[in-house]
Amino acid sequence: MKKEEKKEDLEKEEKIVKPKRQSLFSRILNRVKEKKEKRKQEAERELSAEESKQVEEKLEEANTEIYETKTPKRKKMTIVFWVFNVLLILAVLLWNIFSTGDFEPLEMFELDNKYILIALAFVIGMVLADVLSVHRMIYRRTLRSRWATSFKSVAIYRFSPLATGGQPFMISYLSSRDIPGATAVSIPVTKLLFQNLAWLIITTICMIFSISLKLGTTISALSIVGFILTLLIVVAIILVSVSKTIGKKLVGFYVKLNVKLKIWNNYDKHYEQIMNMLDDYQNIMREYTKDIFDVVLQLFLAAARLILMYSIPFFIYCAFKGYTPEVFGEFFVYTVLIDLASHVIPLPGGAGLNVITFAWLFSKYLGGSTFWALIIWQFCTFYFYILQGLGVIGYDTIYGNRKYRWIQKKRSLQEESAEFKKMQIDNFRSEREKRRKREKKENLPE
Repeated sequence: MKKEEKKEDLEKEEKIVKPKRQSLFSRILNRVKEKKEKRKQEAERELSAEESKQVEEKLEEANTEIYETKTPKRKKMTIVFWVFNVLLILAVLLWNIFSTGDFEPLEMFELDNKYILIALAFVIGMVLADVLSVHRMIYRRTLRSRWATSFKSVAIYRFSPLATGGQPFMISYLSSRDIPGATAVSIPVTKLLFQNLAWLIITTICMIFSISLKLGTTISALSIVGFILTLLIVVAIILVSVSKTIGKKLVGFYVKLNVKLKIWNNYDKHYEQIMNMLDDYQNIMREYTKDIFDVVLQLFLAAARLILMYSIPFFIYCAFKGYTPEVFGEFFVYTVLIDLASHVIPLPGGAGLNVITFAWLFSKYLGGSTFWALIIWQFCTFYFYILQGLGVIGYDTIYGNRKYRWIQKKRSLQEESAEFKKMQIDNFRSEREKRRKREKKENLPE
């Protein structure tokens, strides 16, 4: 009997199919599928009443800021800013003519055009980094690939340098292109957060290296002040996460400093704006800490964009003076210092301290070609984005908006068609089930 029982047990064990050990590739695929399913559930999750109210308020605030740019006062300011920009560049031209003995018209210089093309390629690389960043943010929240929307929103984000900044315009555009309100609101803030973090890392390294360079006292002081002002914001984000009281005090000190420097006028307005921004930053940091890959990717893209931008003046120099790799480091650090200085008093229209510091720092290298190098640099970092923004707005006005409305209508018709098809199939199955039941009853023996 015992032998028979053992045989039966062995037979049962043989019948039990042991699960096969999955390969590493299969396990990775399964994890990716699980994450995608989880994100799909999060994307489909309905916002609470409080969250919906906050999103609506931010959308309304963005639309209000856009509306304010159309007021007569803002339009006059825009014209003044443009005139100021032109006058400042003319002043640099006159300074370059009278301060150097080798100033010549642009056609007299033997330009090496391949370096100009490299500089333009870097500009395109900056745009691609922006588009990849925004596309990933949209896909992460909606699980939909929206390359065209990503590109256009980036173009609109970088356009409007003479108005309120790109954030309100980007929020408005994304929400008008079938992107959920919460996602549309979070994308510009997330982009700014990672941009500031990457900027702080790069500028910290360059500030250390700038110690060995002989710079003017004014430029050094402005660069240090610009660095400290940005550092305070990042420290405030961390402190607000740890202690609200300390964070609020630091924000209050930062706003008071800007008011004393006559950069801002209204203390209460800017204090409230910064506290709201810090709350948004905290929410984003909490969300992104769950996915290290996205944190690394966004930081990498933000850093790549800045590195490309800070490398452009070197290649402009090479176009005029020939390839000299030993000055690349100096040019890179100088460009970072120009950016830092412009954060102290960010004059409108891409002009102001960045134009003045560029001419001051690079004149000893470029001599009579300083003005022309400045024009090319301004095109790469300022006017290119204006042309890009105008192109996108013109395309949407003429064709893009109509195409989008047609796609929306087509999609709604497809959804209606799919619903009708499903309803027809359900009706057919229901009728078939009834018919089968009826036939069974008729076939039963009496």
